[in-house]
Amino acid sequence: MNKPRAFLTFLIFLLLSLSQAGCARLFGWDIHAPGILSQNFNHQVQPVSARMALHFPPELLKFQSKDRGGKTADPQTYHIGEALGPMLIEGFQNAFSEFLFIEIEPTQQILKQYGVPYLVVVQIKRFDNNVTWRGQGITLVTEAVVLDAGLNIVGRFEARGLSDAEKVFAKKGGPQVNLNAAIENNVLAIVQYLQDSIRSNAWKGTSSST
Repeated sequence: MNKPRAFLTFLIFLLLSLSQAGCARLFGWDIHAPGILSQNFNHQVQPVSARMALHFPPELLKFQSKDRGGKTADPQTYHIGEALGPMLIEGFQNAFSEFLFIEIEPTQQILKQYGVPYLVVVQIKRFDNNVTWRGQGITLVTEAVVLDAGLNIVGRFEARGLSDAEKVFAKKGGPQVNLNAAIENNVLAIVQYLQDSIRSNAWKGTSSST
């Protein structure tokens, strides 16, 4: 086989390989966090004696961000919701003596049936990715709404989870571990705020209509 024909054959093979592999696999980052809490979380959170219910909308699990963190950075897709969902459930299990995860749309009947005094609904508000030559800073912002057994709002707050790692793309685990840390810090902020509110009876006599 002469050189021009061999080169043409190689070029056709390369183009077919690219079409099968997809650009995202070759020229970008598809980032999935481990989705589990670290031992450090358990050291910081001791369960309080309370019955708490958690709900988040189905779209939370599908939440993604393509924020690459800078114009010169490679394309990046962060699968945030798929890790936040199970980490919220795990965090609430560790933070409260009695915990109920309500997957369907909550109703007063459900809360009454299970004797749940408070329900927390969590949604993602913002995800920021800042990539520099030094490293990567990730911020996850969520909003938590606290409802009483009558589905009246008794509390509302924002929680921030930050992770700022140097040379993150050179480390084992890389951006996946950095993303997991930001999510964990967000869950930690949520449950600590809820625990403090329970201890101080902050929600007594503060209900408002939804």
